[in-house]
Amino acid sequence: MRILLSLTEKCNLRCRYCYYTESQSARCADMSDEVMEAGLRYALEKTIEFKQKLLAVTYFGGEPLLRFDAIRKGTEYLKNLVQSRRSELPGDFVLKFGVNTNGTLLNDEILEYFDRENFFIYLSLDGPAPRHDIARRTVGGKGSFEAIAPFIPALVKQNAFVLSVTTHDNVKGLADSVKWLKSQGFLQVQNMVDFDGHWTIEEMNELALEYRQLAEFWYELKKAKDDFYIQVVQDHILYHVLSLTKKTCSCDILKGTLGIATNGNVFPCSRFITSKPDAPYILGNILDKEDHIYDSPVAKEVYHFLETDKKECEGCGIMRRCSMHECGCTSFYTTGSLFGVSAEVCTHERILCAICDEFAAKLQSEGKAEDVL
Repeated sequence: MRILLSLTEKCNLRCRYCYYTESQSARCADMSDEVMEAGLRYALEKTIEFKQKLLAVTYFGGEPLLRFDAIRKGTEYLKNLVQSRRSELPGDFVLKFGVNTNGTLLNDEILEYFDRENFFIYLSLDGPAPRHDIARRTVGGKGSFEAIAPFIPALVKQNAFVLSVTTHDNVKGLADSVKWLKSQGFLQVQNMVDFDGHWTIEEMNELALEYRQLAEFWYELKKAKDDFYIQVVQDHILYHVLSLTKKTCSCDILKGTLGIATNGNVFPCSRFITSKPDAPYILGNILDKEDHIYDSPVAKEVYHFLETDKKECEGCGIMRRCSMHECGCTSFYTTGSLFGVSAEVCTHERILCAICDEFAAKLQSEGKAEDVL
């Protein structure tokens, strides 16, 4: 069971590509203790009911470090709750905490706390300052890299997972930025693309060149048995080599993940989260006396998405590893619907899969495919 708590919709940055720009446009809502504790209780109840061995809580935003007080309070509350119900949990049960942060509000106290509590840190970082500061800027328009830089060594030590975004403005240099992240000591990076419906053919071609450089870099690392994880390349290669699908491997929408907005509204995954009362895909509210989250009409719609294929994708050879077909969040934020298809994402996935398949074939021909398994 994984639960995402949106502790606040406030943020000290105004990243140009933020997918919450419209859904959390007011940027003023905070989650109350009542909602937070109800969400944590619900997550534990479902973990016990579903007989699961893991409960992972990720603090989300906005920028959750604006509510560091709530992070500490919620963590202590759930730890005590788990202790009081330990007999109902399996012997190998694991409780984990994580935080999604832009890193600009870090200090020694916060990092020491995350280290002590064994937090998993998801860090928004697009690369070195010239690339990072293109889109990740403060409310006043200043680049944010300078505030993060002093804490990079500590973040590396705590094995932070880097979340990087590629936009129209920073396509060039993607491969070099990933190489820079590795040089800093980071071990894993996930690159996402700002799909906004306005990518040109020229920009897609430029992205393809960067992906080819990135795949070549990854390929050389794997031959050297280096475990550096470049998600955008490695996952697509694994899906190909092992005949896996994104829906069964990396899309946890509703099945293993719930997102809770500041007002208690419950959503099937992260990119749906908003406190707007008329938002699409609300499963229910965590303060409701009756629990219909998993059998609500919206839940049934999500199940239908998970169990069926999109007609537009029939006959496509990369359908099972394509974000457009397999990832609910990607479908929703690019089309407004779980069942929509973005031509832009489709083009991107065809480019990426063609490049990844080439390097997968190289590894297989050399008998080194096991190096990525």
